[in-house]
Amino acid sequence: MARYVKVAAAQMGPNNEGTSREEIVERMLALLDRAVVEGVEILAYPEMALTTYFPKRVRDDFDQFFETEMPPKALAPLLQRAREARIACHVGFCEKDQGRYFNTALLTDEAGTLAGTFRKIHLPGAKQPDGHAQVYEPHFFESGDSGYRVFDAARTKVGIAICQDRRFPESYRSLGLLGAEIVLIGYNTPLSPLALDLNELCLRAGAYQNNLFVVGIAKAGIEDGMELIAARIDLDQMVPARKRWDFLGRRHPEHYGLLTQPTKPGAR
Repeated sequence: MARYVKVAAAQMGPNNEGTSREEIVERMLALLDRAVVEGVEILAYPEMALTTYFPKRVRDDFDQFFETEMPPKALAPLLQRAREARIACHVGFCEKDQGRYFNTALLTDEAGTLAGTFRKIHLPGAKQPDGHAQVYEPHFFESGDSGYRVFDAARTKVGIAICQDRRFPESYRSLGLLGAEIVLIGYNTPLSPLALDLNELCLRAGAYQNNLFVVGIAKAGIEDGMELIAARIDLDQMVPARKRWDFLGRRHPEHYGLLTQPTKPGAR
């Protein structure tokens, strides 16, 4: 018997600085209402869904963008409505935990239970302007310490990665080895032809090389955030591909030791 799950990317549009969390959550709720009508079972919002993408410049007033509760208090109306609709919900946000700062995403299951969280591992840019960096996430965040994890939601195995993590094949391979069937990846990437090409390239490559589904969620679409893209996924489509290619079973990790060696001094 085929296993289907309907997944939607909630593309919110921009969060301009100064926009209140209450206003942002109202836009998120409007997208959730559309997801309910369309019979969505997993709804995913992008990276830093509650704030603007502030790491585009170095600044010292960044505490205002971080949430100190898990799950964030600001998300209470959204997560409650998702629970009532029995929709699993993925949201990215900035987390402050005992003085440590992370770029985080959470996932609730269809019962509204917090299935788990993931902290972004690969941070783009530099701590300070160096003539090359265009963003400065290492100035604001630590590299995530959660490791790659897979969660149960909507009768499937869901993995999470965030933005820059999608450019590293190790992200997909780690989640694939952990049994992920769907990987949710929220991001904030400026629009350009090259960015679109590279984004699709890494998402499709990760899906192909690990025989799983990947959902990319950006702050894109109509400016006021009223755009929802939903797809009904047949999870059993992975079965013949996994049997034919068996990328996970035909690995030879005895030859991959170089991949686990520490990075060179000074590398970010």
